[in-house]
Amino acid sequence: MFALATRAAQALEKMSCELEPELLDGRDAARLLEMVARWEKVCASLRARLARRVDETKVWRDGGHRSAAHFVAETAGTTVGAAARALETVRALEELPETAEAFRAGELSETQAAEIASAASEDPGAETALLETAAATSVKGLRDRCRQVRAGAQPDDEAWARHLHVSRRANRWRDNDGAWRADIRLSPDAGARVDSAWDAHLDRIFAEARRAGHREPRHAYEADAFVASVTEGPCKPIEARLEVTAAALPRGHTEPGERCEIAGSPIPVTTARALLADSRVTVLARDGNDVTEISEPTRTIPARLRRQLEARYPTCGVKTCANDRFLEIDHVVPVAEGGRSKWANAWRICPHHHHLKTYFGWKVVGTTHDWDLVPPDDPDPP
Repeated sequence: MFALATRAAQALEKMSCELEPELLDGRDAARLLEMVARWEKVCASLRARLARRVDETKVWRDGGHRSAAHFVAETAGTTVGAAARALETVRALEELPETAEAFRAGELSETQAAEIASAASEDPGAETALLETAAATSVKGLRDRCRQVRAGAQPDDEAWARHLHVSRRANRWRDNDGAWRADIRLSPDAGARVDSAWDAHLDRIFAEARRAGHREPRHAYEADAFVASVTEGPCKPIEARLEVTAAALPRGHTEPGERCEIAGSPIPVTTARALLADSRVTVLARDGNDVTEISEPTRTIPARLRRQLEARYPTCGVKTCANDRFLEIDHVVPVAEGGRSKWANAWRICPHHHHLKTYFGWKVVGTTHDWDLVPPDDPDPP
Protein backbone atom coordinates (compact mmCIF):
# COMPACT_ATOMS: atom_id res chain seq x y z
CA MET A 1 0.00 0.00 0.00
CA PHE A 2 2.73 2.48 0.98
CA ALA A 3 4.84 1.54 -2.06
CA LEU A 4 1.87 2.13 -4.37
CA ALA A 5 1.07 5.45 -2.69
CA THR A 6 4.71 6.54 -2.93
CA ARG A 7 4.92 5.73 -6.66
CA ALA A 8 1.63 7.53 -7.35
CA ALA A 9 2.78 10.62 -5.45
CA GLN A 10 6.11 10.65 -7.23
CA ALA A 11 4.42 10.36 -10.62
CA LEU A 12 2.06 13.25 -9.84
CA GLU A 13 4.90 15.40 -8.52
CA LYS A 14 6.98 14.69 -11.65
CA MET A 15 4.07 15.55 -13.94
CA SER A 16 3.38 18.81 -12.05
CA CYS A 17 7.02 19.87 -12.30
CA GLU A 18 7.26 19.06 -16.01
CA LEU A 19 3.84 20.34 -17.11
CA GLU A 20 3.93 23.36 -19.41
CA PRO A 21 0.27 24.22 -20.08
CA GLU A 22 1.13 26.72 -22.81
CA LEU A 23 2.37 23.81 -24.97
CA LEU A 24 -1.07 22.16 -24.93
CA ASP A 25 -3.91 23.08 -27.25
CA GLY A 26 -7.25 23.99 -25.68
CA ARG A 27 -8.85 20.58 -26.05
CA ASP A 28 -5.91 18.73 -24.52
CA ALA A 29 -5.80 21.21 -21.64
CA ALA A 30 -9.50 20.64 -21.00
CA ARG A 31 -9.10 16.83 -21.09
CA LEU A 32 -6.17 16.95 -18.70
CA LEU A 33 -8.07 19.31 -16.39
CA GLU A 34 -10.96 16.83 -16.22
CA MET A 35 -8.52 14.06 -15.28
CA VAL A 36 -6.81 16.17 -12.61
CA ALA A 37 -10.19 17.16 -11.17
CA ARG A 38 -11.06 13.46 -10.83
CA TRP A 39 -7.72 12.79 -9.10
CA GLU A 40 -8.38 15.69 -6.75
CA LYS A 41 -11.73 14.17 -5.75
CA VAL A 42 -10.09 10.79 -5.16
CA CYS A 43 -7.35 12.38 -3.03
CA ALA A 44 -9.98 14.30 -1.02
CA SER A 45 -11.72 11.01 -0.31
CA LEU A 46 -8.47 9.35 0.73
CA ARG A 47 -7.58 12.25 3.00
CA ALA A 48 -11.00 12.29 4.69
CA ARG A 49 -11.08 8.54 5.29
CA LEU A 50 -7.52 8.48 6.62
CA ALA A 51 -8.34 11.42 8.88
CA ARG A 52 -11.27 9.41 10.23
CA ARG A 53 -8.89 6.55 11.08
CA VAL A 54 -6.49 8.96 12.78
CA ASP A 55 -9.45 10.21 14.81
CA GLU A 56 -10.55 6.69 15.77
CA THR A 57 -7.11 5.55 16.88
CA LYS A 58 -6.33 8.81 18.79
CA VAL A 59 -2.85 8.81 17.27
CA TRP A 60 -3.14 12.60 16.95
CA ARG A 61 -2.40 12.77 20.70
CA ASP A 62 1.17 11.56 20.09
CA GLY A 63 2.11 14.91 18.57
CA GLY A 64 0.43 16.94 21.30
CA HIS A 65 -2.42 18.11 19.08
CA ARG A 66 -5.67 19.28 20.64
CA SER A 67 -7.86 17.11 18.40
CA ALA A 68 -7.88 15.10 15.20
CA ALA A 69 -9.09 18.20 13.37
CA HIS A 70 -6.03 20.15 14.54
CA PHE A 71 -3.74 17.33 13.37
CA VAL A 72 -5.43 17.17 9.97
CA ALA A 73 -5.38 20.95 9.58
CA GLU A 74 -1.65 21.10 10.29
CA THR A 75 -0.87 18.13 8.02
CA ALA A 76 -3.03 19.26 5.09
CA GLY A 77 -2.36 22.98 5.44
CA THR A 78 -6.03 23.83 5.89
CA THR A 79 -8.13 25.41 8.63
CA VAL A 80 -9.32 23.57 11.71
CA GLY A 81 -12.92 24.33 10.74
CA ALA A 82 -12.49 22.76 7.30
CA ALA A 83 -10.81 19.69 8.82
CA ALA A 84 -13.63 19.33 11.38
CA ARG A 85 -16.26 19.53 8.62
CA ALA A 86 -14.45 16.84 6.62
CA LEU A 87 -14.39 14.54 9.65
CA GLU A 88 -18.08 15.18 10.24
CA THR A 89 -18.84 14.32 6.62
CA VAL A 90 -16.92 11.02 6.63
CA ARG A 91 -18.63 9.99 9.88
CA ALA A 92 -22.04 10.64 8.32
CA LEU A 93 -21.07 8.62 5.23
CA GLU A 94 -20.76 5.51 7.38
CA GLU A 95 -24.57 5.39 7.30
CA LEU A 96 -24.86 6.32 3.62
CA PRO A 97 -23.26 3.52 1.55
CA GLU A 98 -24.20 4.85 -1.91
CA THR A 99 -22.72 8.26 -1.22
CA ALA A 100 -19.64 6.75 0.43
CA GLU A 101 -19.00 4.58 -2.64
CA ALA A 102 -19.40 7.56 -5.01
CA PHE A 103 -17.01 9.61 -2.86
CA ARG A 104 -14.40 6.83 -2.85
CA ALA A 105 -14.66 6.46 -6.62
CA GLY A 106 -14.00 10.15 -7.24
CA GLU A 107 -17.52 10.86 -8.51
CA LEU A 108 -18.16 13.47 -5.81
CA SER A 109 -16.10 16.39 -4.60
CA GLU A 110 -15.65 16.96 -0.88
CA THR A 111 -18.20 19.79 -1.10
CA GLN A 112 -20.78 17.61 -2.85
CA ALA A 113 -20.25 14.75 -0.40
CA ALA A 114 -20.68 17.12 2.56
CA GLU A 115 -23.93 18.54 1.19
CA ILE A 116 -25.42 15.12 0.47
CA ALA A 117 -24.29 13.70 3.81
CA SER A 118 -25.86 16.59 5.70
CA ALA A 119 -29.22 16.28 3.93
CA ALA A 120 -29.40 12.51 3.63
CA SER A 121 -28.58 12.08 7.31
CA GLU A 122 -31.91 13.78 8.03
CA ASP A 123 -33.79 12.01 5.24
CA PRO A 124 -32.00 8.77 4.20
CA GLY A 125 -34.67 8.09 1.60
CA ALA A 126 -33.46 11.06 -0.42
CA GLU A 127 -29.89 9.76 -0.84
CA THR A 128 -30.29 8.26 -4.32
CA ALA A 129 -32.14 11.31 -5.65
CA LEU A 130 -29.46 13.63 -4.27
CA LEU A 131 -26.72 11.62 -5.97
CA GLU A 132 -28.62 11.99 -9.24
CA THR A 133 -28.92 15.73 -8.63
CA ALA A 134 -25.17 15.99 -7.98
CA ALA A 135 -24.46 14.29 -11.31
CA ALA A 136 -26.91 16.45 -13.24
CA THR A 137 -26.45 19.97 -11.88
CA SER A 138 -24.03 22.42 -10.29
CA VAL A 139 -23.01 22.63 -6.66
CA LYS A 140 -25.49 25.49 -6.24
CA GLY A 141 -28.29 23.35 -7.65
CA LEU A 142 -27.32 20.53 -5.31
CA ARG A 143 -27.27 22.89 -2.33
CA ASP A 144 -30.72 24.20 -3.21
CA ARG A 145 -32.08 20.65 -3.42
CA CYS A 146 -30.38 19.64 -0.16
CA ARG A 147 -31.91 22.67 1.54
CA GLN A 148 -35.35 21.50 0.42
CA VAL A 149 -34.68 17.97 1.67
CA ARG A 150 -33.57 19.22 5.09
CA ALA A 151 -36.63 21.43 5.33
CA GLY A 152 -38.96 18.58 4.43
CA ALA A 153 -37.35 16.34 7.04
CA GLN A 154 -38.10 18.69 9.94
CA PRO A 155 -40.67 16.91 12.16
CA ASP A 156 -41.49 19.96 14.30
CA ASP A 157 -42.01 23.32 12.60
CA GLU A 158 -41.74 25.34 15.82
CA ALA A 159 -38.59 23.50 16.93
CA TRP A 160 -37.02 24.22 13.53
CA ALA A 161 -37.88 27.91 13.86
CA ARG A 162 -36.44 28.00 17.39
CA HIS A 163 -33.21 26.38 16.17
CA LEU A 164 -32.82 28.94 13.40
CA HIS A 165 -33.32 31.74 15.90
CA VAL A 166 -31.15 30.33 18.68
CA SER A 167 -28.29 29.57 16.27
CA ARG A 168 -28.02 33.19 15.13
CA ARG A 169 -24.54 34.63 15.42
CA ALA A 170 -22.28 37.40 14.16
CA ASN A 171 -18.50 37.46 14.24
CA ARG A 172 -16.30 40.44 13.39
CA TRP A 173 -12.56 40.56 12.84
CA ARG A 174 -9.77 42.41 11.05
CA ASP A 175 -8.19 40.91 7.95
CA ASN A 176 -4.41 40.57 7.57
CA ASP A 177 -4.26 43.88 5.72
CA GLY A 178 -6.51 45.67 8.22
CA ALA A 179 -9.83 45.36 6.38
CA TRP A 180 -12.99 44.88 8.44
CA ARG A 181 -14.65 41.47 7.98
CA ALA A 182 -17.77 39.78 9.31
CA ASP A 183 -19.58 36.45 9.21
CA ILE A 184 -23.28 36.62 10.09
CA ARG A 185 -25.96 33.95 10.51
CA LEU A 186 -29.58 35.07 10.98
CA SER A 187 -32.99 33.46 11.10
CA PRO A 188 -34.83 33.73 7.74
CA ASP A 189 -37.25 36.43 8.91
CA ALA A 190 -34.43 38.63 10.24
CA GLY A 191 -32.43 37.96 7.08
CA ALA A 192 -35.37 38.98 4.89
CA ARG A 193 -35.57 42.33 6.66
CA VAL A 194 -31.82 42.88 6.31
CA ASP A 195 -31.95 41.93 2.61
CA SER A 196 -34.79 44.38 1.97
CA ALA A 197 -32.96 47.31 3.56
CA TRP A 198 -29.65 46.33 1.95
CA ASP A 199 -31.13 45.90 -1.55
CA ALA A 200 -32.94 49.25 -1.38
CA HIS A 201 -29.66 51.07 -0.69
CA LEU A 202 -27.91 48.99 -3.37
CA ASP A 203 -30.44 50.09 -6.01
CA ARG A 204 -30.06 53.72 -4.94
CA ILE A 205 -26.24 53.69 -4.88
CA PHE A 206 -26.03 51.86 -8.23
CA ALA A 207 -28.38 54.37 -9.90
CA GLU A 208 -26.45 57.35 -8.46
CA ALA A 209 -23.14 55.89 -9.69
CA ARG A 210 -24.50 55.38 -13.20
CA ARG A 211 -25.84 58.93 -13.36
CA ALA A 212 -22.42 60.21 -12.28
CA GLY A 213 -20.67 58.06 -14.89
CA HIS A 214 -18.90 55.87 -12.31
CA ARG A 215 -18.48 52.14 -12.86
CA GLU A 216 -17.28 49.72 -10.18
CA PRO A 217 -17.84 46.00 -9.57
CA ARG A 218 -21.19 45.07 -8.07
CA HIS A 219 -19.56 43.74 -4.91
CA ALA A 220 -18.16 47.23 -4.25
CA TYR A 221 -21.67 48.69 -4.40
CA GLU A 222 -22.88 45.85 -2.16
CA ALA A 223 -20.32 46.93 0.45
CA ASP A 224 -21.40 50.58 0.22
CA ALA A 225 -25.04 49.56 0.55
CA PHE A 226 -24.30 47.45 3.62
CA VAL A 227 -22.64 50.41 5.35
CA ALA A 228 -25.55 52.67 4.40
CA SER A 229 -28.18 50.25 5.68
CA VAL A 230 -26.37 49.92 9.03
CA THR A 231 -25.50 53.57 9.54
CA GLU A 232 -28.49 55.28 7.89
CA GLY A 233 -31.24 52.71 8.38
CA PRO A 234 -33.70 51.61 5.65
CA CYS A 235 -34.24 54.12 2.86
CA LYS A 236 -37.72 52.74 2.13
CA PRO A 237 -40.20 50.47 3.95
CA ILE A 238 -38.96 46.96 4.63
CA GLU A 239 -40.48 44.44 2.23
CA ALA A 240 -40.19 40.67 1.98
CA ARG A 241 -41.72 38.21 -0.49
CA LEU A 242 -43.18 35.10 1.04
CA GLU A 243 -44.28 32.10 -1.05
CA VAL A 244 -46.43 29.62 0.81
CA THR A 245 -48.93 26.88 0.08
CA ALA A 246 -52.26 28.39 1.05
CA ALA A 247 -53.25 25.66 3.50
CA ALA A 248 -49.92 25.64 5.37
CA LEU A 249 -50.16 29.11 6.92
CA PRO A 250 -53.28 28.55 9.04
CA ARG A 251 -52.26 24.94 9.78
CA GLY A 252 -48.88 25.99 11.19
CA HIS A 253 -46.64 23.59 9.24
CA THR A 254 -46.13 22.22 5.75
CA GLU A 255 -47.05 18.77 4.53
CA PRO A 256 -44.97 16.81 1.98
CA GLY A 257 -45.05 18.61 -1.37
CA GLU A 258 -46.05 21.98 0.11
CA ARG A 259 -43.92 25.12 0.10
CA CYS A 260 -43.08 27.91 2.49
CA GLU A 261 -40.16 29.96 1.18
CA ILE A 262 -38.42 33.32 1.18
CA ALA A 263 -36.40 34.04 -1.97
CA GLY A 264 -36.50 30.35 -2.88
CA SER A 265 -35.21 29.11 0.49
CA PRO A 266 -37.49 26.95 2.65
CA ILE A 267 -38.41 28.43 6.03
CA PRO A 268 -40.61 27.27 8.93
CA VAL A 269 -44.24 28.34 8.82
CA THR A 270 -43.67 29.67 12.35
CA THR A 271 -41.10 32.08 10.90
CA ALA A 272 -43.47 33.09 8.11
CA ARG A 273 -46.07 33.98 10.73
CA ALA A 274 -43.50 36.11 12.55
CA LEU A 275 -42.82 38.00 9.31
CA LEU A 276 -46.50 38.76 8.89
CA ALA A 277 -46.62 40.35 12.33
CA ASP A 278 -44.99 43.67 11.41
CA SER A 279 -43.48 43.78 7.95
CA ARG A 280 -44.23 44.87 4.45
CA VAL A 281 -44.83 41.43 2.95
CA THR A 282 -45.95 40.25 -0.45
CA VAL A 283 -47.57 36.83 -0.01
CA LEU A 284 -47.78 34.48 -3.00
CA ALA A 285 -50.32 31.84 -1.99
CA ARG A 286 -49.84 28.58 -3.91
CA ASP A 287 -51.83 25.49 -4.71
CA GLY A 288 -49.18 23.09 -5.98
CA ASN A 289 -47.16 25.03 -8.57
CA ASP A 290 -49.97 27.49 -9.33
CA VAL A 291 -50.08 30.91 -7.69
CA THR A 292 -53.68 31.31 -6.53
CA GLU A 293 -53.42 34.73 -4.88
CA ILE A 294 -50.92 37.57 -4.53
CA SER A 295 -51.40 39.96 -1.65
CA GLU A 296 -50.54 43.61 -2.13
CA PRO A 297 -47.52 44.73 -0.08
CA THR A 298 -49.15 46.86 2.62
CA ARG A 299 -48.07 47.78 6.10
CA THR A 300 -49.85 45.66 8.65
CA ILE A 301 -49.45 48.40 11.28
CA PRO A 302 -51.07 51.73 10.24
CA ALA A 303 -49.12 54.86 11.16
CA ARG A 304 -51.85 56.14 13.51
CA LEU A 305 -51.97 52.85 15.41
CA ARG A 306 -48.18 52.80 15.59
CA ARG A 307 -48.16 56.26 17.25
CA GLN A 308 -50.85 55.18 19.72
CA LEU A 309 -48.90 52.10 20.71
CA GLU A 310 -45.66 54.03 21.07
CA ALA A 311 -47.42 56.38 23.49
CA ARG A 312 -49.08 53.54 25.42
CA TYR A 313 -45.93 51.40 25.64
CA PRO A 314 -42.82 53.55 26.15
CA THR A 315 -41.27 50.42 27.68
CA CYS A 316 -41.80 46.71 27.04
CA GLY A 317 -45.38 45.67 27.75
CA VAL A 318 -44.28 42.65 29.80
CA LYS A 319 -44.81 43.66 33.45
CA THR A 320 -41.40 42.58 34.72
CA CYS A 321 -39.46 44.21 31.86
CA ALA A 322 -38.42 47.87 31.73
CA ASN A 323 -36.58 47.71 28.41
CA ASP A 324 -37.25 50.83 26.34
CA ARG A 325 -34.99 50.11 23.35
CA PHE A 326 -35.79 48.47 20.01
CA LEU A 327 -39.38 47.72 21.01
CA GLU A 328 -41.41 45.75 18.44
CA ILE A 329 -45.13 45.84 17.77
CA ASP A 330 -46.71 42.43 18.30
CA HIS A 331 -50.14 41.09 17.45
CA VAL A 332 -51.57 39.41 20.55
CA VAL A 333 -53.52 37.06 18.28
CA PRO A 334 -51.19 36.44 15.31
CA VAL A 335 -52.25 37.60 11.85
CA ALA A 336 -52.03 34.03 10.57
CA GLU A 337 -54.61 33.00 13.18
CA GLY A 338 -57.06 35.75 12.26
CA GLY A 339 -55.67 38.55 14.42
CA ARG A 340 -56.27 42.10 13.17
CA SER A 341 -54.06 45.17 13.26
CA LYS A 342 -56.31 46.91 15.76
CA TRP A 343 -55.76 48.75 19.03
CA ALA A 344 -57.33 45.89 20.97
CA ASN A 345 -54.95 43.32 19.48
CA ALA A 346 -51.53 44.99 19.56
CA TRP A 347 -48.83 45.96 22.06
CA ARG A 348 -45.12 46.73 22.09
CA ILE A 349 -42.61 44.34 23.60
CA CYS A 350 -38.82 44.02 23.54
CA PRO A 351 -37.07 41.67 21.07
CA HIS A 352 -36.28 39.16 23.82
CA HIS A 353 -39.90 38.71 24.84
CA HIS A 354 -41.05 38.86 21.22
CA HIS A 355 -38.75 35.89 20.48
CA LEU A 356 -40.07 33.98 23.49
CA LYS A 357 -43.62 34.43 22.22
CA THR A 358 -42.78 33.61 18.60
CA TYR A 359 -40.38 30.72 18.99
CA PHE A 360 -40.83 29.28 22.48
CA GLY A 361 -44.59 29.20 22.92
CA TRP A 362 -44.93 31.87 25.63
CA LYS A 363 -48.54 33.04 25.95
CA VAL A 364 -50.18 36.43 26.33
CA VAL A 365 -52.57 36.55 29.31
CA GLY A 366 -54.72 39.25 30.90
CA THR A 367 -57.17 41.79 29.52
CA THR A 368 -56.83 44.42 26.78
CA HIS A 369 -53.71 46.52 27.41
CA ASP A 370 -53.27 44.94 30.80
CA TRP A 371 -51.43 42.00 29.32
CA ASP A 372 -48.50 39.94 30.49
CA LEU A 373 -46.38 37.15 29.01
CA VAL A 374 -46.03 33.75 30.72
CA PRO A 375 -44.21 30.51 29.89
CA PRO A 376 -46.22 27.85 28.05
CA ASP A 377 -46.19 25.58 31.11
CA ASP A 378 -46.97 28.25 33.74
CA PRO A 379 -49.19 26.44 36.30
CA ASP A 380 -50.68 29.66 37.68
CA PRO A 381 -50.83 32.42 35.06
CA PRO A 382 -52.01 35.83 36.27
